[in-house]
Order: sequence, then C-alpha cells, then structure tokens
Amino acid sequence: MGNDAPWLRPTVELLARSDRGVIDEHGRVPWRDIVGQATDLAAELIRTPPHGWVVPADCSVRSLVGLVATGLATPAPRWVLGDPARWGTGRTVRDLVWEAGAQSAPPTEVEGPTYATATSGSTGEPRLLFGRPHALPDAVRLYTQGMPEYERAEVFAACSSLDFAAAFYVVMLPALLLGRDLLLFRPHQWRLAARQLADRPGICLAAPALATMAAGAAPTGARYDRTSFVPAGGGLTPERARRISAGLPGCRFLTMLGSTETGLLTVRRAVDATNNVGTPLPGKQVWLEDIGPDGVGMLWTRGPDTRFAAVGGRTRARPDGAVSAGDLVRPAPDGTGYLLEGRVDELIKIDGVTVYPATVTAAVRALPGVTDARVSVDRTGPVDRITVLAVGDVGEEQIRLACAELPSPVVPAQVLIRASTEAAFNDRGKALL
Repeated sequence: MGNDAPWLRPTVELLARSDRGVIDEHGRVPWRDIVGQATDLAAELIRTPPHGWVVPADCSVRSLVGLVATGLATPAPRWVLGDPARWGTGRTVRDLVWEAGAQSAPPTEVEGPTYATATSGSTGEPRLLFGRPHALPDAVRLYTQGMPEYERAEVFAACSSLDFAAAFYVVMLPALLLGRDLLLFRPHQWRLAARQLADRPGICLAAPALATMAAGAAPTGARYDRTSFVPAGGGLTPERARRISAGLPGCRFLTMLGSTETGLLTVRRAVDATNNVGTPLPGKQVWLEDIGPDGVGMLWTRGPDTRFAAVGGRTRARPDGAVSAGDLVRPAPDGTGYLLEGRVDELIKIDGVTVYPATVTAAVRALPGVTDARVSVDRTGPVDRITVLAVGDVGEEQIRLACAELPSPVVPAQVLIRASTEAAFNDRGKALL
C-alpha cells in the first residue's frame, strides 16, 4: 500500500530558503544546514534494512538530521522515532540513524512506508504505534487551519523527548513542515525558553509541573501575549496556570485532548477546575459510540494524524480508518464541548457502581490549596480499592468529603497528601504516588 516517493521532498525548497532553524542551549542551526547534512545522509540510505531505520529522539539537532534524512530517502523507508538501544540492532550510519530490529516492524499485514513513535501510554510498557508518513503534511495543515495560534506561530518550543506524541505532532512537525523556529530546551533551561518566546507568536509545550518553573525566568519587561502554552500530559489547574502566567506574563493556554493513537481531538482555551476538554478540532471528525444511559460514550475519530497499527500493545482501529483510545466523554451541559470521564480501561467498580477516575481527580483539584491530584486503583482484591493523592495544602477530611459528594460516591481506601515542594512527577508531568 504505499507511496514510495520521499514524503518530505515537497518541503525541502521551503526549508532551504528559511532563515529559521533549530535552537538549543548551543545556539541556532538553520534548517538549510540541517537539510544539507540530511541530504548527504539520505544518499547513504539507499539500502533499506528489512525493518527500516530508528531515529534518536533525544531532543538534539542530530535527531532532526536523521528524521529529515529518512524523509528524503528514495524509496521512502520505514522509520521509528525512539531509543535506538531498544528498537535498533546496534548497526548505525554516522551515529545518526540505526538499523531497526525485528521488534520495530509493524504487523505482517502492513505494507509500504510507515513511521512509528514510541509510547508507554498509561501502561508503562514501551510500544510502537504506526501511521503513514505521507499523511504527516496533511496533519500539519489540519492543525494550522484549525487553530489560528498555529498559523501565526514563529517559534515552536518543546520541553520533552521528541518521541512523546505531543512533542512530535504538536511542536516538531509543524516547525519542520512550516519552516519555523524549533526550540528544544530542558526543564532547567526556562531562561533560554523565555528569551526565545518573548514578544513572539509561539507555541510552548511542557508538562504543567515543569512549566511552573518558568516563574522568574522572563527577561524584565518581556510579554508573552502571543505565546500559547500547551500542557503536556494534562494536569493544568487554575493554580498552575496562575504560576505559569507569573513566569510568562500574558501567555495564553491551549488545552488539547489527544493520544498517540488518535492525534489531536479537542481544543480548549479556558482554564478552570472542571474536566471540560473543549470542542473538536475544526476539520477533524469526532463522534461518540456506545452511549450509555448516563450520556457517556466512547470517543472515535479519523483523520491524517491518526495511527492504525500497534506493536507491543493494542490499538482500536477499523478498516474505515476510525480509531479510538477508549476515551469516555459526555457532552458538556452548556454546549462548550466534552467532559472527560476517563478511559474504558480505567473504570473503577466499587460495590457494583461504576466510578470515573477523572471525576474524582477533578473534584479533588477543585479544592482550595490543591495544585494537582491523581487516583490509582488496586485490583488485587475482590473489589477495586482506590488511593487518592493530593498535591498542595489540604486536609484529608476535605478530600474524603469531596469524594463522598460525587454523583457516584467514592470512599478512598487511602488518602495521600504531599506539599507542592515535596511532590515528584514523571516526564509526562503526572504526579507519582
């Protein structure tokens, strides 16, 4: 099934003319220089290994050189954006791309060029999800046509590994295919980010727990009224939004619902304590199936940014191109979008009553003094037992009362409270129990 032409070829002329480039702690490397290095590398990729190539996702210029090279190679190869040590064989070309191992191959029935991003999702088990590389330009057009912030952006910034789906699709691809600046920075480099984003239209992706470190990083007098902050991994509470705005004065927010399987589904610009995930991205087909008596249904979608096959995990995909990550939502009563209730594989049954984890975390996050919350489930016993973690300044009785007042009352087996300064977060910005 495949188009063997280089999927990035139509973009090369734009990149060769662009005075933009990749920016990191070492400075700026223009796109034209990256294209020059990638063109030389692509000439060495004539022999395509049986399972394609692995491109490192280490937030470095070499990652971009390797990615552009696979996009210019003829015929178009399969490739994986991820850890070469896990997905490769050890054989490398210039330490820029690695031969992919059999563990990186898509299911046997899949033919033609594919790309994959590595993800651990909510399971913690690394897996690959596959799509068609020739659809990626259409995915970027979908995002820029659906969001004015993307069309206007001069700089796209990421504080995350590039194999993280949001960093790849929401930041890196638009910067590459539109010839804009791509800023790659680490959690301790918010001063670099603040300088590059100041007074420019831009998109900045970072986990909210990390983005709160932006406070005090901005140059004196700088404004960020044209910067849209995208919270990676969710968890953008009003208190976190306030802290981020203190560090980047005037910045706005784009909260997105999406996954490695589905791509971008919904967008919301308001920040509050509800679990409202916004309205569907214009141009993206989104609908509900299997709607229950409570109005909650499973979210399905199709579009150029969706993936259709998985290795090391399961993906809900149908021959008509429809995919679902199992997100459960119901329409917001005020017509402003959807309320997220969790995923079908996260549902909790307590005394025969279905409880949506997202409802619990939203109720706890709404308490004064709480900056984040997380729910975990112990399924080892005869009934599901939940632990509620609250980050911030709050009492256990307040948390238990908030859970007891939910439409499906929840009695936590355990309540944990950690001060904001003592909480730990993973690289996706989720609080660790």
